[in-house]
Amino acid sequence: MIELVAAAMPHAEVMAGMHAVCFAEPWSPRSMAEVLLMPGSQGLIAVDGASLRPSLAPPGPAGLVMWRCLGDEAEILTIAVLPPWRRQGVGALLLTAALRDAAARGAATMFLEVAADNDPAQALYRRHGFEPLGRRKGYYHGIDALTMRLPLEKPKSTPGAAEDPGPVE
Repeated sequence: MIELVAAAMPHAEVMAGMHAVCFAEPWSPRSMAEVLLMPGSQGLIAVDGASLRPSLAPPGPAGLVMWRCLGDEAEILTIAVLPPWRRQGVGALLLTAALRDAAARGAATMFLEVAADNDPAQALYRRHGFEPLGRRKGYYHGIDALTMRLPLEKPKSTPGAAEDPGPVE
């Protein structure tokens, strides 16, 4: 069973290792730590079998997502799913969690960049409602990046929760 664990400084090494499996230009443990320390940054690790011990098969970490909220905007900084867990809903689980958190923190729009040749990632983002916004030529060492945007819905209040009274005059 996949559970989501809040990323913290002690996870920087594991996260960097996962990133190295998934990307040609991986982030270092120091880069992971710096992102985790940035104001408004959040991260989650998808864990299969309650183990964060690096592995290319269960149990172990299956994926990660990092995002940042600044004012009414948010941005997916990176999202990665290790090969054994791809096409099993882990990317969707991570993305949905980041979208919900960003909306709860007041973000009205989520942005991201994706390599123009990464069709599976683009399909995931489109399934979640992201729309192309622009293109950055050669952004990923010669490969274009597509910029995408998704308007976020404000979280619905839960039954029994106090209603927002609006501005106080």
